[in-house]
Amino acid sequence: MQITFRQIKIKDFEFLWQLHNAALKKYIAATWGWNEDWQRRNFQENFNPNDGEIICVDGKDAGFLWISEKETEIALVSIRLLPEFQNRGSGTKLIKDLLDEARGKNKPVRLQVLKANPAKNLYEKLGFQVSGETETHFLMRFPI
Repeated sequence: MQITFRQIKIKDFEFLWQLHNAALKKYIAATWGWNEDWQRRNFQENFNPNDGEIICVDGKDAGFLWISEKETEIALVSIRLLPEFQNRGSGTKLIKDLLDEARGKNKPVRLQVLKANPAKNLYEKLGFQVSGETETHFLMRFPI
């Protein structure tokens, strides 16, 4: 499996919208309910090609990764994979690579995950710990 990245382009909007639906719709619906018109409008208003990269697996667009590095920490803002690319190890590899990079920079990594999203289990297996919570999210941190 070869994982590469490419810059997001304006024309990727529909791919990213479909990815948003495929990866998160059921968890968003379980948390707040799903209003298709509001979701699409909100997604469009917040779409910024400079936020993140397209994940390509074996040359095919497979997902989205957005990491934000600050002076004292790294935030895993979002990682999303299409269902056909899930449970194949690519997400785990990307997160492990990020954690290795963070160790080298002596920076903790933080993220938040919807309480309804079972990805929390993967994050815990990789060493993230719950550091807090909101009504809808677990706040997690990978300590250095």
